[in-house]
Amino acid sequence: MQEGIRKCSGIPVITVQSSKERHQEIILSTITKRAYQIFEEREHKHGFGLDDWLTAEKELWRDDSSASDFSLVVDCPQDPEVTTILSLTNHSLVVFRSRKKHTDEAKRGPDVQSVHQFSQEIDPAQTEVKAVNGTLRICLPKKNHATSRVACCGGSPRSSIPIDEALETQT
Repeated sequence: MQEGIRKCSGIPVITVQSSKERHQEIILSTITKRAYQIFEEREHKHGFGLDDWLTAEKELWRDDSSASDFSLVVDCPQDPEVTTILSLTNHSLVVFRSRKKHTDEAKRGPDVQSVHQFSQEIDPAQTEVKAVNGTLRICLPKKNHATSRVACCGGSPRSSIPIDEALETQT
């Protein structure tokens, strides 16, 4: 996987390999926020903190031990002012959204769109991305697993190509 700013079918996408520590911070923050949302949905009834935490954590977990890869579909607005950032480690994917800053706006970092944890080690260098109708179909092959690209991204072997080929360098 080549890092940098690219366009995938006209959608700006940045791909980066990130540190495990940074992803852990994001994952814990995401679980904390979601557990609190569950607490609020239960009308602030106390005594279920561990259940809320485990439910939130489970929502992020991807476990498909029978498949050769993990396949995800991520919403990707076709807005030229919005850039999607795919940040990968060997066990997680964090999807960020960054909006083009205007001169009168305060500077801030990108927003976390979604967080995904994987039960098995993935091979970030072999990640494949395909833009389909405002979504990104992301295929993350499991490390050291004989893969068949027929099922990846829901198409034939030629319909899914490696991320560095699918994403053309932005001009």
